Amino acid sequence: MKALEFYTLNQTKPKDPQAFYNSLISLCISNKALREANRLRSHLAHVGHEPDLYLNNQFINLYSRCREPEMARDIFNRMHQRNLVSWNAMISCYCSNNLFIDSLTLFFDILDTGLMPDHVTYLTALRASSGSGDLKHGEQMHALIIKNGLVLSRVEVGNALINMYSRFGRLEEAEAVSKYMASLDEITWNSLIAAYSKNGCGDRALALFVDMMHSNQEPNDFTFGSLLGSEKIASIKELHSQTITRGVVTNVVIGSALLDAYARCQKPRNALSVFNSMPKRNIITWNSIISACLGNGMLDKGFQLFHQMGKSGLLADKYTISILLKAASTQLSTDTGKQLHGLAVKMGQQSDTATGNNIITMYSRNGSISDSRKALENIIEPDLISRNAMAQAYLDNEEPELSLDIFKEMKLSGFNPDQYSFACALAACASLSWQGVGEQIHCNMIKTGLILDDFLGSVLIDMYSKSAAIIEARKVFDGIERKDVITCNSMIAGYAHNGYIEQVLKLLSLMNKENLKPDSFTFASVVSVCANSTAIQQGRQVHALISKSSSEVIADTAVTNALITMYSRCGSIKEAKKVFSETKNKNVVSWTSMISGYVQCGYSKEALELFNKMEGAEVTPNAKTFVALLTACSYGGLTDEADKYFKMMHTKYGIKPGFDHYACVVDILGRAGRLNEAEDIIERMPYEPNALVWKILLSSCRIHGDQRRGKRSMEKILALDPGDSAAYILLSNLYADLGDWDGVAEVRQLMRKNGAKKEPGKSWIELRNKVHEFRAGDYSHPRTDEIYLKARELCRHMKDEVYFFGKDQLDNDFT
Repeated sequence: MKALEFYTLNQTKPKDPQAFYNSLISLCISNKALREANRLRSHLAHVGHEPDLYLNNQFINLYSRCREPEMARDIFNRMHQRNLVSWNAMISCYCSNNLFIDSLTLFFDILDTGLMPDHVTYLTALRASSGSGDLKHGEQMHALIIKNGLVLSRVEVGNALINMYSRFGRLEEAEAVSKYMASLDEITWNSLIAAYSKNGCGDRALALFVDMMHSNQEPNDFTFGSLLGSEKIASIKELHSQTITRGVVTNVVIGSALLDAYARCQKPRNALSVFNSMPKRNIITWNSIISACLGNGMLDKGFQLFHQMGKSGLLADKYTISILLKAASTQLSTDTGKQLHGLAVKMGQQSDTATGNNIITMYSRNGSISDSRKALENIIEPDLISRNAMAQAYLDNEEPELSLDIFKEMKLSGFNPDQYSFACALAACASLSWQGVGEQIHCNMIKTGLILDDFLGSVLIDMYSKSAAIIEARKVFDGIERKDVITCNSMIAGYAHNGYIEQVLKLLSLMNKENLKPDSFTFASVVSVCANSTAIQQGRQVHALISKSSSEVIADTAVTNALITMYSRCGSIKEAKKVFSETKNKNVVSWTSMISGYVQCGYSKEALELFNKMEGAEVTPNAKTFVALLTACSYGGLTDEADKYFKMMHTKYGIKPGFDHYACVVDILGRAGRLNEAEDIIERMPYEPNALVWKILLSSCRIHGDQRRGKRSMEKILALDPGDSAAYILLSNLYADLGDWDGVAEVRQLMRKNGAKKEPGKSWIELRNKVHEFRAGDYSHPRTDEIYLKARELCRHMKDEVYFFGKDQLDNDFT
């Protein structure tokens, strides 16, 4: 800037002012000298020198480089004369400063001036289209480019179109562009290969790689990096061979990419072989091999390599610490995580944003939410990712309200929430069933201009579904332009959560029509809703569709387990057993589902026998398995066996009895008439007894006519929930069984006083592939008279068999 200083000090008039000013602005641009440029602009105004077209264009370029788009626009607006260079400079200024909509607006304004956009204009405008997230503008530009013949004549324009379509995941359109290009250069091939690789189409990426070599274009580091970076890599061994043949395997970048690729393919030993053969290694290489080992369960080897790296003279960087912290988040103990945290502090990395973010997640996944919060506070410059990590931490630790507080803090601190921020906030609303707050966040999301893609759409559907706003959830679903299996699964799960079986089946049919192949999650969700509605005919139809699906879906234990549960709940134990016997890779859930199925259908003996076979197959039972076993003992009156299993779960398998296990024991003792022991179990439980366990005891008191204990149980229930209608009914029936009608009247009066209302009973029946729901006291059905006539007829038959139900049980229940 000495030239400018010399001129301002001497104030001598240059011989050629225009050339002199042009040289000064060029110096300002090359040095990004904003202050000096503003001085030059003031000087020009002072001496009355009107900048020419070239000088104004250069001022726009300078302000663009200095990230001052408003000052650039001021110059642009003041220009009496503009050429295409002026427009291109201003469009580029907006695009470079991420003002993509302004950039696109200016592009379309050119068309109104009569100027013809050139290849430079289109290159910038296509980049702006990608950045804006609006494909329609890009498609309009594509039409103009074809009209002007630029695709054939300018390879860089064709490459820009390919990149634009690739960013929107429109791979077929991207490849179609290449078909119309006069020639394909190295960038074209690399762009197409990178596009398919990034979108998980490794097979097609490899096919293009072969075509590239046949066209005499040599692959470079970028080519191999893209192919090896694919999430669904087609043939890593073939690519490895190619890197050896072409002599690039020793390249540190390619070597690191190979390590990462083998790691993703869960082949850490191959990664180690590549690592050991590399003559040169840098910190990136070491980080890659450490990550490969830790990510594939080779924890000892990963930490051994970490120590080996230190001995080689290389110091760990923040990425090394992040890799180790991620392992601590999922596979290591909290103590190890704390040691790594200490190492980060020692290295001065604790306040680093990326490291701090990993510390937040590490503590969160180990349940130390307060340490996560401290980690956030220790970060000097927490970014949006930091806040997203903290919001997710609260959500993962069942603190949805605090997660929403982070979302509010984020906005108050001036951060613009991204799709992950909104997803986390909406998930918190779903957890709380806060539809109103969720709707506000939805509106905010729309205002920020975020595109409703499959990710955000699925989260919104989940939020509305869990708030019982199924109509709003469907509106969101219908508003998603490009639906995939994930969004369909979310809508199916929403319908299932709210009990809409017919809509679930219709959506499954729609998926087939749209050629969207249902996956394991789809079928598991649909089968589950059939189970909950005891709709066996629909369940069988879905089972038939599963049988025609891919081998992966057929063999998926989540699907087979759901089928076992569905057939069991519908009373078809024979079909449940058939599915179980045909399941090849039975897991603990498979065995537990079948045991539960036997219990539900009244086969207690078979349930216990199956458990013996489960142990013989060396499958370790879980807490739910023992709930099923204890329930079997309860239904079968097997008190001694129940005592054996209750002790076994703790002594043999180290499972701490949970609330459900204690509830089963209380039920078993109660049914056996051992009410003292049952009440003693409740009093000695390591958990605070809730209303359910007292209701179990109250029910047993009714069976055995223990009025005093029943009343005591009732008092415990009302202390916890005065509006619990079931408790009033149980006690009233107990009094009625004993002929204490004054007690019945007293309970009725207390029930009215506390405002308790009996929830009407409801049941389902499947007839001709349609599930009908009935509620007690409901007269809305068009054939109500016939239904109640049939119900009374069935009641008469039941009274004739009253010994089966128990003394006066049918007469005493009141509604």
